[in-house]
Amino acid sequence: MDNNLRIILQTAQELAEEYGKHSWQGDCNDFTQASSSVSQELTNLEVERLWDEYANQELLAGGVTFNFHRKGRDKLITISQTDKNCPPK
Repeated sequence: MDNNLRIILQTAQELAEEYGKHSWQGDCNDFTQASSSVSQELTNLEVERLWDEYANQELLAGGVTFNFHRKGRDKLITISQTDKNCPPK
């Protein structure tokens, strides 16, 4: 697995766990800063590239839902636990 993707997924999993039933929301820079607890290697440019790839879409990965959206000119990311969003089987 690409190291940047590993850092992104691990960061998102930590944020989803920390915020529990509430979603974490921030811009690309906020996410890059949050990733520093996992690794110092991820840059804002790499997070923005991911945002550009999934603009106005959702990405489900590693038990986490990423929602990439805009608020005005800001590129925002909302992260929540996937299993909390799915109805029980």
